[in-house]
Amino acid sequence: MKNKISILLIIFFASQVAYGQADIGIDQWEKIIIGDSYGGWFYFNNKYQIKRDGLLLTKVEKPDSVIREINPKLITELIQLLKNDSIEKSSPLDWFGKDSSWLDSLSAELSFKYKNDGKKKNIADSLLGSKIRDIDKANRVALAMVGSNRTDDYPYIYVKFIVNKDTLTFSSAGQEPYMLPWSSNEKVIYNYRISKIIADLLPRKKKSNKKRLSGDDFTNRFIQKFYRYYCEKESKYIEAHEKYQKSFKYLAKHFEVKEAEIAYMHSIEWGGNLLSASCLEMTLVDTNISENIEFYTIFGTNNLLNSPKTIGKKKDKLIKLLLANPIYNYTLGCEDCIGKIHWVNSKSLSKQAKNAFKEDLVENGINQNKYRGKFKNAIFYELTESRDSKSSFSRWIFLADGTIILWQIDGNYLMNLPKSITSNQGYVCTEIDPNLFVDSK
Repeated sequence: MKNKISILLIIFFASQVAYGQADIGIDQWEKIIIGDSYGGWFYFNNKYQIKRDGLLLTKVEKPDSVIREINPKLITELIQLLKNDSIEKSSPLDWFGKDSSWLDSLSAELSFKYKNDGKKKNIADSLLGSKIRDIDKANRVALAMVGSNRTDDYPYIYVKFIVNKDTLTFSSAGQEPYMLPWSSNEKVIYNYRISKIIADLLPRKKKSNKKRLSGDDFTNRFIQKFYRYYCEKESKYIEAHEKYQKSFKYLAKHFEVKEAEIAYMHSIEWGGNLLSASCLEMTLVDTNISENIEFYTIFGTNNLLNSPKTIGKKKDKLIKLLLANPIYNYTLGCEDCIGKIHWVNSKSLSKQAKNAFKEDLVENGINQNKYRGKFKNAIFYELTESRDSKSSFSRWIFLADGTIILWQIDGNYLMNLPKSITSNQGYVCTEIDPNLFVDSK
């Protein structure tokens, strides 16, 4: 923690003190200071300098200890790039020096790998090979490879150009390969060449951002993100469909299979071993009911009693139980809402879910046996709402006797209910008076 705080203070003071005027003429620099830092477990804080007289790279604290001589062409190119930002802003691939030819080569490589795999053909490589040529999709992925969005990664680089008593600083805290963008108080620049040059200026050192700056592992990171954005769901669907064709054929009579994957869990029972077991996880939709209503289902794959046929047989009964339910009916009439009915093997409220609910009752100072004997035919329901660029997520348990329990709330609004309902967040385990739904219409 102390190291993390130290690096954050470094970033703060560098940004507050070092930024100077952009018109100081950095081509007339007298000294360049490069800060190469990282916060967290692998904390380091390296400071180097290059004086115009001699072009020697040294440590700031050891100016007489020469690390190496710097090629003047690197400094000249760096200054030109910082002064003249000519990269096309609307094409993120250009920021990394990539284009359609690069995408074509990736596509060919992935397609070749798929066709020549001596073992089982890799569905992921096949999908990537066919889709990765799409320039629009590729640009959206490249756009996601700038800036910082993780809270466990704290790289920071700054470059100060000192002219007389003035200082101009460009810095980056980018977490992806090339560490884009570069910022001063005057501009933000997206150009991988700046990163490469600064990487070349830095000495080889175990604790350094040199590899990240140089774009190390960019291609693999790009492929991973592209797969996650545009291929993962389809890949998992195809794999599940190929392995469980009979289940898909049966379910197609009753639903549209929206998503499917083979998962390995131990939190929900399906007859596997105590550590983990294979299960078929699916999201089903019956458009005759509503596109807003989804059936989130999990079925064991090694037990005849855990057949997907249970949801086909019980679907109509579930909907009948919900016809008078205000949350269900609200979902049907809401343009930006999704309601999910849980179904695990043969029931909506699984044993594991019921036990988790009881634990949350205790956390809220409620007797865990309050609903003993009332869980038969209970429905576990989730509601996701979107409104004015904000979202609300809630979990519910509907008991067969008409009791409505708000299990969890995460959001500053909930349907059209009073704001007081959302004053407490998290696993609140609160019964909601049905009259509130009538009054809120």
